[in-house]
Amino acid sequence: MKHLIVVNVNAGGFNEQFEAQIKTAFEGLDYEIYKTTGPKSVIPYLKDYLKKHTKDTVRVYACGGDGTVHEVVNGCVGAKNVEIAIYAIGTGNDFVKIYGGKEKFQDFKTLIEGKASPIDISEIQGGDLQEPLYSVNVINFGFDAIVGAMGNYYKEHGLPEAAQKKGLGPYDYALKNDAMKHGRFNDIEVYADGEKLNEKQMLLATLAQGQYVGAKFRCAPKSDNTDGLIDVCVLKTMTFLGLGMIIGTYTKGKHLDRKRRKIVYRQAKEIKMVSPKDFDVCVDGEMIKGNNFTVKVCPGAIALVLPK
Repeated sequence: MKHLIVVNVNAGGFNEQFEAQIKTAFEGLDYEIYKTTGPKSVIPYLKDYLKKHTKDTVRVYACGGDGTVHEVVNGCVGAKNVEIAIYAIGTGNDFVKIYGGKEKFQDFKTLIEGKASPIDISEIQGGDLQEPLYSVNVINFGFDAIVGAMGNYYKEHGLPEAAQKKGLGPYDYALKNDAMKHGRFNDIEVYADGEKLNEKQMLLATLAQGQYVGAKFRCAPKSDNTDGLIDVCVLKTMTFLGLGMIIGTYTKGKHLDRKRRKIVYRQAKEIKMVSPKDFDVCVDGEMIKGNNFTVKVCPGAIALVLPK
């Protein structure tokens, strides 16, 4: 077996000590270290690497956060000889929360000795995508995706002077200035296996294989990434009061404990999202845009290594 350690050099836990830890853990094994050189740099590298090593089982270690895991999955999907392990040194580490949290994914020894099992991922096509994109965790759109998209914009282009004086960060400002003002009435229709889930407007929606999003929200508490289905949850447009009343429940993952008039929950194999105008979609943290998307489940598409 070959061991390929992919390290996001911008992740919070990466330093010289971490690199020395890798060398100690993999001593005597057939291993290589790849350090990312920028966004998505690892995807073509992995595709090329796996094509060159078809006779070997390759265990790829995604050392970083959810973004690193997302990119590693997109670089590995389709290859038959690859296993994916996660060493969680990111900020949110949402995906691994379904397996007990990041503390269980911070020991190379248990990852080297761990066994791989197939899990489902989701494939999204449409919008401005030139080729399919894959999600191992959560695809979300509506209110929270607007925060993500506009937060990225302010992070790149700078905040207005008034926001800077108040000490607001780019995502805080996006929440208060953009999502709160314009993000509650999204003209997006959602279909799950052909069933229309909402009228024209909705607040937000999640299409999940994992359970957590945004570092603290347990958006899909019933999700199981081995059942061949995608968990679909649509929150309909609601008042500020209604949003305030449900946000705590949504954060804790209690919003599906009973039937609620403003929440539609389904499990499906294919979801379509259509709108008269472009809208933002967040795929495991990666932002894309368009007005027509199709999401399909890919059962058992990747082999995930769980720590021993």
